[in-house]
Amino acid sequence: MAIPQHTAKPWSMNSVNFVGQSCVVTARRQMTLSPVAGRVQIRPPQATDAQRLGVLNRQLGYATEVEELVSRINRLSELQEHFVTVAEVDGTVVGWVQAEHRFSMETGDKAELVGLIVAAAARRSGVGRLLVQAAEDWATDRGLRSIVVRSNVIRAESHSFYRQIGYTQSKTQHVYAKPLQRKSGV
Repeated sequence: MAIPQHTAKPWSMNSVNFVGQSCVVTARRQMTLSPVAGRVQIRPPQATDAQRLGVLNRQLGYATEVEELVSRINRLSELQEHFVTVAEVDGTVVGWVQAEHRFSMETGDKAELVGLIVAAAARRSGVGRLLVQAAEDWATDRGLRSIVVRSNVIRAESHSFYRQIGYTQSKTQHVYAKPLQRKSGV
């Protein structure tokens, strides 16, 4: 789906119907967005969105089977510490965001954006800003006072996006992963 690139103009986010999980989230900021943003519906994901979410995930290198995505949508809808929402333009899902309420010894409570994907054709149209704003509003409504996001060093476009919407780089780190195997008999 091709989303036209327009020159941004002033636009009030209060005209967008933000819906996240089971609560209505109201936008709090005035932003400059493209006319595409006026056609965005922010809503919770549905099982019927799984195929389109798979297409979006593959654009960033994350291949996931449709059945697995349906399972994840269903599970995440039950987890109170998570917020997941999609952006739909003219009936097509063009992006999603996930945030999580985190608690740790070193920082206490905070929100973390754990995923954000916007279709290549919808980038630079305001969709990403709307998705992040919905997650920020969810976090604010939970009483959280900060939100963080981790962005892979190879995603330079993401880095400039987050800086443009008010995020500052606080550190650089390495991420290590180790697959775990169940012990037999457990």
